[in-house]
Amino acid sequence: MRRLLEAIATMICSHKPGITNWNGFILGQAQNILKVNKIRENPQGLYYSLKKIDASFFSVENRAKRDKQMTDEEHPFLYKLLKSKILHQSNLQDQSLATKDDEKDDTDSLRGPLDKPVELDEETKAAARIHRAHMISKTICLMLTFTSNRRKNSMQLENAVTFVACGISDRVNKYLNFIGLCSSRKMAHLALRTLGKKDEQTIKNRMKLGPAKSPKFCPLICINNLDFQEAVHVRSVENQSSMFHGTWGYLHQPNPKILASVNPEDLTLEAYRSAIANSANDVISPSKFISNKEEGLHYRSVLKSQIASVFMTYIAKTNDKTPIISLTPPLIEVLAPQKPDITMLKLMVASDNSAKGVGEVLEGLARQSGLTPDKFAFRLLILEGNLGTCLNLSSLRAQHKPNNRPKESLANCFTLLGGAHTLWNVAQVLISLHFGDSLDLKGLGCWHFLEALGVKSNQILNKKDFSLMLVQIQKVHEATIAYLILLIMGKQTDSFPKEKLSMKAQDIIRIIDSVYNKFLSPQALLKSKDPKAPCLANMLLRLRDFSTIVECNRAMKGGDIGRVMNIWKQWWVMARGIQGLTNYAIDLPRMYLLLTKVLPPGLRLVIKHSLLISPTGRPNHFVAKDFYLENQNFFLKYFYNNTGMGTKIDRLKDEYSLAIPVVS
Repeated sequence: MRRLLEAIATMICSHKPGITNWNGFILGQAQNILKVNKIRENPQGLYYSLKKIDASFFSVENRAKRDKQMTDEEHPFLYKLLKSKILHQSNLQDQSLATKDDEKDDTDSLRGPLDKPVELDEETKAAARIHRAHMISKTICLMLTFTSNRRKNSMQLENAVTFVACGISDRVNKYLNFIGLCSSRKMAHLALRTLGKKDEQTIKNRMKLGPAKSPKFCPLICINNLDFQEAVHVRSVENQSSMFHGTWGYLHQPNPKILASVNPEDLTLEAYRSAIANSANDVISPSKFISNKEEGLHYRSVLKSQIASVFMTYIAKTNDKTPIISLTPPLIEVLAPQKPDITMLKLMVASDNSAKGVGEVLEGLARQSGLTPDKFAFRLLILEGNLGTCLNLSSLRAQHKPNNRPKESLANCFTLLGGAHTLWNVAQVLISLHFGDSLDLKGLGCWHFLEALGVKSNQILNKKDFSLMLVQIQKVHEATIAYLILLIMGKQTDSFPKEKLSMKAQDIIRIIDSVYNKFLSPQALLKSKDPKAPCLANMLLRLRDFSTIVECNRAMKGGDIGRVMNIWKQWWVMARGIQGLTNYAIDLPRMYLLLTKVLPPGLRLVIKHSLLISPTGRPNHFVAKDFYLENQNFFLKYFYNNTGMGTKIDRLKDEYSLAIPVVS
């Protein structure tokens, strides 16, 4: 049959009028095919009700299912026709002799101005060409489907929510809605409101007590305060700009495998109270915070690995497979990389920067949990936040003493220091301690190193960019180590090598040991203490202080909570003698004792394995929980400032704060 039709087409198209008539006939047949309604496995088709939408609608799996439904069930003929046309045109471009401008692929515009072009092989180019044709064809089919029937809104609804999150103006959104690329802005806000209501119910389900015999473990709560300015352009007596002070956070459900591996009785409020009561009279000896022999040997390997990392990154290379040069310290207690189970809380009009504000935050948590005050008071609450949150909760608890009423005593909750805020604040104090006076050219503070590396001294101590501060600390630390390596090699007066030196592995290890023994060992620090010439001792102190910052940052990223806790132990000793860390000298050992001795074993394990999370579920991509919350805070502020909401704080609370993982 196919050959017969091809023969007829050849005969008819042998003259010009025949070509026109044949094309018209084929066009009519194509139009008839497009008018036919296909039989769908899903009778609902591509229609999605705003009342039934949930977070799973935006998942990659469900998006792939909707795309397959469009290409296989709704309009397979149109999809294949468009894809064939695009691929045919793409092949013609490859075969023709084009100019340099024509040879550029349109996908080059997706790269940034500083991104280097990537050389792709022919198979990769062909796969990218096919994928692009698929995306364009699928999108055109979805646009035509939505234009002919506005109820078929799968892609348009997803795009509408995405465009709101990207800060697209209402005017641009109306145009995109007109051409069928997205739904209206009103539909996007209704979808976000639906997501918010479902998330409110999810919070209540997570906070349920469960059966009396086997109560559910309460999710860990991470909170932080937020400040927004409600800006009013046209002001009046009744309508003025004002600051909005709020608190926001999320519920973190611990890893189910960890919960299943511990004794459920260790996770109860009774077990916690009993553990606190049993340790009330314990005598805390300072020797508990002094590193033992095993921890001392481990930190020696930490310092040597930092030296080796600088050596192999900037100075030398080797082809020897043995002996092995260790670039990372030995692992202690690495967490399993798993995507965390997180539920965002609703933004609360209360600030945790005072004892009164913390009380309002706890009342807000009780309302969102759906529990009565009596039941909420018998729920073990573990709050994680910055140092201010911990101090304010302690102050509020002290104001309620003595109090035997469970609803008022706050005996059911305790706080933990956020890992990221602890790192940032300690790093801020240490870099300020070793910064020096940039006006004194004879001073040997770390500002000299940063000036030499192109960083202006007035751009270093920026409290609004802690990540940049950590990068600068690492730069100073690595630059100092690199100089010491060159000093041991006798090349300190030479220019820094543009190419890595080829060396034997045994020689590299010998130099690493020499750098450690001469500059980073405890004996080296003792020998350097000379009141008449304190420069060397100050540099070695800075090396040891900055090494703790670099190690803690790398340990957090690697998900090694054991290494992180070793650093916290050292910081407590350092905090006793450094101005600016007075409160950490109190709260840091308290948290360390809770996680190593005081709390029941099962509760200790659950908390330790929940201090760091991997948002993407990948290894070596861990962050502290309060760092993750700071990222969400940034997105929330971005949406508030770039979506034209003006002073609509209620929309920010009811829609964006609950659905932030979806829109971000």
